[in-house]
Amino acid sequence: MFLAATSLLFKIRVLTSNYKRFIVTSGEIPIRSYQVVVAATRDMGIGKDGKLPWRLPSDLKFFKEITSGTTDPVKQNAVLMGRKTWESIPIRYRPLPGRLNVVLTRSFEIKNEANVVTCGSISSALELLAKAPYCFSIDKVFVIGGGQILRETLNGPRCDAIHVTRIETSVECDTFIPSIDFSMFQPWYSSPLLVENGIQYSFVTYVHVRSSEDGTIARKTDGKCNDVKSNSNGFDVENFSFLPKMIFEKRDKYMPHSRSIK
Repeated sequence: MFLAATSLLFKIRVLTSNYKRFIVTSGEIPIRSYQVVVAATRDMGIGKDGKLPWRLPSDLKFFKEITSGTTDPVKQNAVLMGRKTWESIPIRYRPLPGRLNVVLTRSFEIKNEANVVTCGSISSALELLAKAPYCFSIDKVFVIGGGQILRETLNGPRCDAIHVTRIETSVECDTFIPSIDFSMFQPWYSSPLLVENGIQYSFVTYVHVRSSEDGTIARKTDGKCNDVKSNSNGFDVENFSFLPKMIFEKRDKYMPHSRSIK
């Protein structure tokens, strides 16, 4: 009976002391979880003609800070992107400095580039990052685009958080991603409405809320950021130590009556 029970596949979530998260399935290879960083309109438009249809230096600064900051100064983060996203980065800025650049491609080779690795799929990249040496050197994993990669990862079971620069101004786009599934993700932090170069926008972070059995218990909030300490199941939505430190700092700044992890 015991042997039969232990042979069943089961999933557990592991949070290590340095906040590195994996999803481990019995009998399978450990796989890293990840966070998504994206700028999108209300209808989830993210680009036009292969470019960002807005100019927001503050968003670029936010992107650099959130993907570069680590809890351990001797480690770095990994950024996962598709080939087109890699090629859209100006040559003088790639690879993105201070981060392991993971480019997803099955045919494209990047030769003689330090701090760059290529993988054939999202799953193979997450498996690679769960193995040595990357499991020791990589702090957090961020998915940054493009459209196809985001469509595959945005509401995925291994997605821990979604950091959205929400574009409130109407902007024409030709590339779209799915809406955030609010039955799985709960708003955790939202900035006030900001304006730059005639574009209204805000920064919003959603967290994937799970019970101790790894089941989803997020309330349906229609994307509104409610300042709550816990939901009806008693789950403390603020105990998300895997989030970047800057997100805690911004929550304290814009929502000072909330309680952060110390």
